[in-house]
Amino acid sequence: MGGKRKFRRYTLQEFLVVLDQSVKKVRFNGIHVHATWRPTIQDYREAKDKESLIQAMWRFHTGTRKFTDIAQHVTIDPDGYIWEGRSLLTSPASTYDHNDSDNDGVHPFMFEMIGNFDRGAEVLTGAQLETTLGLCRGIMTRWKLGLPDIRFHREMQSGKTCPGSGIDKAKFLAQLAKPKPTTLTVEQVNSIINEYLKPAWSDAKSQEQKDEIHRLANELRKAAGIRIE
Repeated sequence: MGGKRKFRRYTLQEFLVVLDQSVKKVRFNGIHVHATWRPTIQDYREAKDKESLIQAMWRFHTGTRKFTDIAQHVTIDPDGYIWEGRSLLTSPASTYDHNDSDNDGVHPFMFEMIGNFDRGAEVLTGAQLETTLGLCRGIMTRWKLGLPDIRFHREMQSGKTCPGSGIDKAKFLAQLAKPKPTTLTVEQVNSIINEYLKPAWSDAKSQEQKDEIHRLANELRKAAGIRIE
């Protein structure tokens, strides 16, 4: 399949709203965890057009693999953003005999994390890890799933290390089981930025000071799931 398909990028908080809107439309009976292997995190960092990496996966899945759409429901990038994939109402192309491909509205949720997480390669950490855990918790809460409902690709298909031999499942589940850390609300972040950081930026004496204040504001925005500026 040629051409281009547009893919929307979400923060975790924005995508949780999408999940809220989908609760009555679909029932997820599990969560399938995958990683891309290619593209790698380095590929992502070097790409000027991040969306082009998602489009390349879509072309490979629909053109070479002959899937009806990109395989996954979402893709999580190294900056912690969530890229839309196939419709949540459609079963994934996760792995043979585990997709629940009938049309009864019940199937697993599948996501890909950009990166090569085999031992000695790249590491799942930072914003990407936090979004991954937050997304899993969001799905588990809304569809009343438990830790046994989390399946790594390698558990369903022999000969695979996916989502990476460097990701220990027991540790991953332990991280999921930890209480969700307290986060700032959108209102709190906007208040801090408007009342303190914007005046400080206006009073800054150098571009270096302005850049640092801008960076701090974006860190606050990311903590609340707001798009950075």
